[in-house]
Amino acid sequence: MSSKSRKKVLLMGKSGSGKTSMRAIIFKSQLAADTRRLGATIDVESSQIKFLGGLRLDLWDCGGQDSFMDSHLTAQSSTVFRSVHSLIYIFDAESPELLTSDTAYFLKCLRTLRDQNPPSTSSSGSSGEDGGPTVFVLLHKMDLVPVDMQASKLAEFEAEVTKKARESGYQGGLQFYGTSIWNETLYKAWSIVMSHLMPSLSSLRTHLSHFLSLSSASEVVLFERTTFLVISSVTNEQEVHDTEWDERRFERISTMVKAFKLGCSKIRSPFSSLVVSTQHYTAVLDSLTPETYILVIARGEIQPAAIELNIRLARPHFGKLEAIGMAR
Repeated sequence: MSSKSRKKVLLMGKSGSGKTSMRAIIFKSQLAADTRRLGATIDVESSQIKFLGGLRLDLWDCGGQDSFMDSHLTAQSSTVFRSVHSLIYIFDAESPELLTSDTAYFLKCLRTLRDQNPPSTSSSGSSGEDGGPTVFVLLHKMDLVPVDMQASKLAEFEAEVTKKARESGYQGGLQFYGTSIWNETLYKAWSIVMSHLMPSLSSLRTHLSHFLSLSSASEVVLFERTTFLVISSVTNEQEVHDTEWDERRFERISTMVKAFKLGCSKIRSPFSSLVVSTQHYTAVLDSLTPETYILVIARGEIQPAAIELNIRLARPHFGKLEAIGMAR
């Protein structure tokens, strides 16, 4: 398999920060309440995940206890950090050592990451600002922070960590997101991460835009089938210009539909599609390809049957795109 279709991603952070819980929710379809029973990661747990368009995600969940972290940074550094496409580093928002020892470990990881993936020799799959691996920083457990303080806490944390990273000599890009397993912020961050790993998203958006136009839809959203992460979306700006849209609406849908699918599986009733029709809008969520679901939202006067027909007619076209790597 080519290096372009196989991406190594590190999931790191101090013990108890929530790495394994978020991995179980996103990739193993566990409910947030069920993650309390998960144990700590021992050393490194590597999993190969088949994703959209032929992408194979090689996800390394690295144990965060001090002994394991020290081993990752010394004896195992070449094994763990070499040929990495992206690093996802998790901080516990309520840790008393957030800007001290927790950040110190993160800075050590950045140095080791750069040592093992120097910009001049990094793989073509790497896509940080300077050619090295991309680094995503998730300030996790934000539900424990008062709502009116969450934005300022994330901004202050980003500024301080970025400053320390620059002072330590790291010049690559850092992308910061606040997350919680109890709301849609987790799906928002991971949708961005996964979209970053996928090739040719701009080409896929072009095909979705054609579908939106031909079906007279207001909005079209593409979800990955298993994780229900948002892959791409297009909007008819003229139709929604005067409407206030929730910026997190797609991730809220991901959270609700995935929970609904889990409920269906528990009563041995497989989920296939969903239709919502009101006076103001019609929404159809249905399978598009073997690896995707599509959500089509249109004006209320457009009948669900018309949308379902358009989806059915579009399946062969998008199926071919998926077979060749989603428009690569």
